[in-house]
Amino acid sequence: MNRDGRDDFQGDRLFLKKMKEMGIEILDYGFFRDNVIWIESKQGKYVLKGFSRMETCKKQLKLSKLYHGQKPRIMGTYTAYPNQKKTMEFGEYIWAIMPFYKGEGLHFGNPSDVRAGMDAISRFHSFSKNIPSSTYDQLSSYSLYKKWSDRFDTFKYHARSAKWSHQMQPLISDIVMWGNWSLKNFDHDAVEVLEKKAHKRKEITHGDVAPHNFVINKEKSKEAYLIDFDLFAAVPQAFDWLQYANRILPFWYWSYAKMEEMGNEDFLKMFTKKWFVSCLVFPTDLYREWNRALKYEDQGMIEDVTRFTLRDYSHRKKFVEKIINKMN
Repeated sequence: MNRDGRDDFQGDRLFLKKMKEMGIEILDYGFFRDNVIWIESKQGKYVLKGFSRMETCKKQLKLSKLYHGQKPRIMGTYTAYPNQKKTMEFGEYIWAIMPFYKGEGLHFGNPSDVRAGMDAISRFHSFSKNIPSSTYDQLSSYSLYKKWSDRFDTFKYHARSAKWSHQMQPLISDIVMWGNWSLKNFDHDAVEVLEKKAHKRKEITHGDVAPHNFVINKEKSKEAYLIDFDLFAAVPQAFDWLQYANRILPFWYWSYAKMEEMGNEDFLKMFTKKWFVSCLVFPTDLYREWNRALKYEDQGMIEDVTRFTLRDYSHRKKFVEKIINKMN
């Protein structure tokens, strides 16, 4: 058995016995994360997702049911175990199951992948406005300004005591300035109007439009769809586009011209919004990755984020300066 070193997983024998009770005869399994397991069995390939609370698990299954059977597929959805049960309790988690969807994640350095991701988000947004009010009302929401303020404050806290390399030291003042400028120029009125409209329309965001949360079968349809319901939120769908822009721009040297070449209508119209463009100055990706690396004092992570920051810096700086000069 391939357990990827998870020696605390209560033993192969108990797990295999429990899965057999659920109707699955395992040939091999391994861990993506502590609470995400891939399985190869006589019945097929699956992914198990573990939840610490039954309430959270049921909420995810309820959301999944809304997207099940949509053509073309909008979301990868959960299914039932072969014994028809929806959940399994084992160890510290309640486990739900979904098919192992064949395909790859997106690579944001590939224009066709970028477009496929945009089309997947557009389909998700279009369908999600049909979510029943009872389901919509159970979703969490958040303030983008507060979320960013907290992330920025955390970065400043870690930055004060961090032992920056000689290459990173000259960059820190700019990285802090970008956050200061973004929060100072955050258009609260525009975002409040956006939030009110989103609530009226029952808009839902996916919340994590990262490459690994898309599946695309490049051999067949070449059409992407989303997976993972964890960060669904009742906030403006424009926030998904903001996150998507922030994730793909580093791959394209922070070039708006490249965005025009690849963008679909839903994505490109965001760039006509002053609040959206000014928000692109906020380096949320840098703060997220540096906060994680500095918190755990992980030298490997620090080296990885350093390489990314240095590689990205000059292009991002030109992009940011152009926006700031235009807004000022």
